[in-house]
Amino acid sequence: MIAKKIFIFFLVFLIAVSISYSFQANSSNFKLSTGIVSSGGDIVNSSNYKNYVATGIIGGVVNSSTYKNLLGFFYTWLLADDQPCTANNQCEGGFCCSNLCSSSSCPVEAEEEAEAAAAAAAAAGGGGGAVIVTEEERLEELLRTYRINPSSIKVKIALGEKAEEILTFENTGDKVLITSLKIEGVNKFLTLSDNFFDLEPGKSFVVGMDFIAKTVGNFVGQIIASVYRVEISVPVIFEVISELILFDVKIDIPTAYSEVEQGSELKTQITLLNVGAPRIVDVFVRYVIKDLSGNIVYEETETFSVEKQISYSKSFNIHDNLDPGSYVVVVEVMYADSFAVSSQLFKVVEKKALVDVELITKNTTLMILLTFILLSIITVLVYRLAYISKRGKRKKK
Repeated sequence: MIAKKIFIFFLVFLIAVSISYSFQANSSNFKLSTGIVSSGGDIVNSSNYKNYVATGIIGGVVNSSTYKNLLGFFYTWLLADDQPCTANNQCEGGFCCSNLCSSSSCPVEAEEEAEAAAAAAAAAGGGGGAVIVTEEERLEELLRTYRINPSSIKVKIALGEKAEEILTFENTGDKVLITSLKIEGVNKFLTLSDNFFDLEPGKSFVVGMDFIAKTVGNFVGQIIASVYRVEISVPVIFEVISELILFDVKIDIPTAYSEVEQGSELKTQITLLNVGAPRIVDVFVRYVIKDLSGNIVYEETETFSVEKQISYSKSFNIHDNLDPGSYVVVVEVMYADSFAVSSQLFKVVEKKALVDVELITKNTTLMILLTFILLSIITVLVYRLAYISKRGKRKKK
């Protein structure tokens, strides 16, 4: 009787599993894994390589940022060192440092613990010379020891061509700098040789960049280096011209306008050159200003009649509400099947007040002089009023 009940239980269980499978098989969250599941290494002879043979249901969304090796009904494989991660509990070593698993504590965590201890000592009145490091101070320290060369990238090639560039990272400090890289705005045209690396003290690391010209145009973006929650941006300008060249264009920004205030004007010098047939033709010119994410913040078009070459000045109004930061001004020229482009990087800074109160406050000599002049004027006025008052009384008498 008991054996019969057990048989019925297993039969019902198998039917339920079959129904569940048929219901979930087409869902985006369901995957059936049968065979070898490996984790922890890139190659078989790696010391971190692990190999498991199992059959089970992998739950979770496969393409989500938090999905990590969920195997079977209730089993999770932990990730080995140097594997991508998003949380400490995903790593076999217990630490997720800059999105990579590690068996030792993260340097930034050590800094945070020191800051927390210093804050606790200060709150308890212990003092002891403890110093709390702010985010601004951490950024300044990082920028003093972290070097990226070049500070901006500009590549110009024809449609269908490829180009290679390098980006060099240097650590002049005394701490290991764990760096992660991401591309923004030019993902379709640029790939990096490395996205994660440890930068040892006194060492440098070279990252290769491969550009491919898939379509004509001007494409603006940035490579963002994340180091201990601090982000350093490297602007990227990618210009793709047509294979047929009938026109060329060049835009220049005078040195005095490499930085412009909010609400002011950006002045440029533009030159159009007819390299095709020496006759007068009408060309379509487009002006664009983009931020480092590739968003257009200004756009304007014009039409010119050009025989050989023309050069002219062009000013662009910088809106009061435009956020401070790096921007790219672009000029594109289109004629027949020819496309030419030129661009330049510039910065927008906050609008200065009419009177720099902070500068006046810091200038002690000027403050003393102004105070003396003000007291002198008050003294003269008081003396004159007293004299006039006495003279009036005498006249009455």
